[in-house]
Amino acid sequence: MSIDPQFISLSTKTCSPIHRDSPTDYVSTIRIDILFGDEREAIGQATVYRVRMDQILNDDAWSLLDVFDSHSSDLGNLYAELFDEEELNPAVADELMDYGNVVLIKSILLLPEYRGQGLGGVLALAIAERFDDRDIVALKPWPMTADDPENVAGAWELPRLSQTEQKTIAGKLRKCYQKTGFKQLFAGSEHLFLTHLRHPSASQLIKKMTDAQG
Repeated sequence: MSIDPQFISLSTKTCSPIHRDSPTDYVSTIRIDILFGDEREAIGQATVYRVRMDQILNDDAWSLLDVFDSHSSDLGNLYAELFDEEELNPAVADELMDYGNVVLIKSILLLPEYRGQGLGGVLALAIAERFDDRDIVALKPWPMTADDPENVAGAWELPRLSQTEQKTIAGKLRKCYQKTGFKQLFAGSEHLFLTHLRHPSASQLIKKMTDAQG
């Protein structure tokens, strides 16, 4: 079903621990409902992790590795690319210096009838814009499959994909996100990043898409 992206809206729910007694308490989980039209029909959902770097540094109770690695393999893998001995990896330091918090867009899921329209890129950009300009925003362009733990009770009608099929789709996702300003910061990186440098806004991208459709 073809839809006009200018009628998409996002509704955000954030879960943040009050007490910080363990490394995982420094990570907020954000669920974003993707809605369409005046009726605000739910057509998808995104999951985002935000690492509160300001709290980690102020409390000085846990290392960055403790926080990232204790939370999930997703954040553990991101830490391995971003940091070296608690400092920014020299390969990314020039573009990410003076950063705020670290944000990982874990997943963006759409109902089957809304897939394949190039909406992923503009949605990722719109989600990134909900955070501070100084925050590091990252995502890993890799398709979720039916047996992914996040697909609870098969709620999202996701396909079962071979490794080859996943790599093919990942290549298409990478191109989609790169068109919106996300980029690989060094060779071999599994993640794409939205940096402080100039990139189009979600509104500009939506206008370009609607003009192309018209």
